[in-house]
Amino acid sequence: MRENSLQPDKGPQHNPLGLHLRTFAASLLECGYTDGAVHAKLGLLGDLERWLRRTKRAVNHLDERLLEAFLKHKRRIRKGEPKTLQQFLDHLRKRAVVPGRKVVRDKSPLADILSHYETYLRSERGLVTATVLNYQPFVRKFLVERFREGPFRLREIKPSDISDFVLRHAHSMAVGRAQLMTTAFRSFFRFLFQKGELQADLAASVPTVADWRLSTGAQAPDSRRNRTRAQSLQPSHGERPPRLRPPSSAGSSRSPRG
Repeated sequence: MRENSLQPDKGPQHNPLGLHLRTFAASLLECGYTDGAVHAKLGLLGDLERWLRRTKRAVNHLDERLLEAFLKHKRRIRKGEPKTLQQFLDHLRKRAVVPGRKVVRDKSPLADILSHYETYLRSERGLVTATVLNYQPFVRKFLVERFREGPFRLREIKPSDISDFVLRHAHSMAVGRAQLMTTAFRSFFRFLFQKGELQADLAASVPTVADWRLSTGAQAPDSRRNRTRAQSLQPSHGERPPRLRPPSSAGSSRSPRG
C-alpha cells in the first residue's frame, strides 16, 4: 500500500490535523511501520481531531494534559493508543507546531541535594551521564530510608546508618551491583564532607564488597545487629551473595585467632 492511500480523506477545512497527519504517516512509514499499523494510528488521531473540534481547541493547544483529557473521554483505551498520541505530539513538537514540553523542576530538599551532587559529579569529578544515573538511585534510596520525607539533617548520618543500609540490601544484589552501590556511597559521602555537610568523611565507613563468598568471620562495624544480618547473607539454593568487609578504620588491633 502506497503512502497516498494512507492520507486523510477530508480537506484541511474539515480536518485541521490533515497536513500534520500526512507528514506523521510518512514518518511512520519511513520508520518501518506496516500499512495496517499506520491506519490504526491515523484512526485514533481522527478521533482526536473530532474531539478537538467539539471542544473548540486548536492544534497548537495540544500537550500531555490535553491528551490525557482525551483518553479519559474515550470509553475504551486500546493497547498502544497512549504511545501513538505521544508519538504524534512529539512529531508536532519537532515541526514546531506546538511548544516544547514544560519541565516542572522539583524544588524539594531531596531534589536539591541530588542536584548539587550531580553538579559535583559532572563538574568536579568529570563523570559521564551514565555514571551519574547509576549513582543517584542508591543515594536517593538511602536518604529516603534514613530521613523519610525529611527534614534531611545530613550531619546526623552515622557510620552504622551506612553499614545497616548496605547489609540490608546487598544480599539481593549481584556482586557487581553491590560494588556499584558502595562506590556510589563513597563518592556521595566524600562530596558531603568536602562541601561541609558532614563533620567527618564517612566514605571510610562504607563496607567493602569483597567477593561472592560470605566469610562467617567477616563482621560489619558498629553494632551486634549488623553481625546478625551478615549471617543472614548465607548463600541459598547455590547462590553466593557478596562478602562485606568492614572498613579498615573500624578494624580491631587484635590479631585473629588461628
